[in-house]
Amino acid sequence: MTWINRLKLWGGILGIAALVFALTVLFNQRQSQVASVSAAVEAPTSIVGSSYGGVVTEVFVKQGDAVSAGDKLFTLTSVQLQQDVGNGLRPTSTDAYTIDTKMGTITYKAVSSGYVASLDAAPGSFLAGGSSMAVVVADGQRTVTAQFELESTDYGRVEQGADARIVLPNNQTVAGTVAGVEVKTNDQGKAITFVTIDSDALLDAKLTTLTRLDTPVTVIMELRDDGWLAGPSEAMLAFFTKIGLR
Repeated sequence: MTWINRLKLWGGILGIAALVFALTVLFNQRQSQVASVSAAVEAPTSIVGSSYGGVVTEVFVKQGDAVSAGDKLFTLTSVQLQQDVGNGLRPTSTDAYTIDTKMGTITYKAVSSGYVASLDAAPGSFLAGGSSMAVVVADGQRTVTAQFELESTDYGRVEQGADARIVLPNNQTVAGTVAGVEVKTNDQGKAITFVTIDSDALLDAKLTTLTRLDTPVTVIMELRDDGWLAGPSEAMLAFFTKIGLR
């Protein structure tokens, strides 16, 4: 056998060994990831309501509109308010509504900046007091709540602060971290793991329409790698990240 053939043979053997090692590391990494069975964006909400109901006379916004704190939502005329005023009561305005005792009207307002998620008001409709009349989703602070079906061994590998990836409806992926873990049992007696994911990327103004309340997403969560290839895997993945392949 010539030296050239020997070099080809050894080169082929080394190439196959490198490929097998890379595939093994990749398989090991896949074993350290788990995908959510369901996940959705969470956001702080403000519920607009009061003890007075009545007939809607004016509507200033529609569902989905952006609003600032203090913006008018709708005005209604309240017979109950007029009766209370006639009986000598003096109801006062709040951040959520302004009361006109002379006209017997109540004007409801947004208590935070954001967008109108729901609005029950329509001109001529009756809104009952004490119920939710409108919901405003506030700007800022977005998280994702994801549900996972995990075996006991996998649940033991979930760690606070672990990396996670959020796949948005347009297939764009943003990075996040595990902020909270809770386990509940469903009606079938199966344990479901609820994980809260924090991500500053959800506050990106360019992603506003993709990060609204209850937007469905997918979460890929990293589990603690307890395998014997944990060290080599991390080293190789770090190298791939450094050269821009990950």
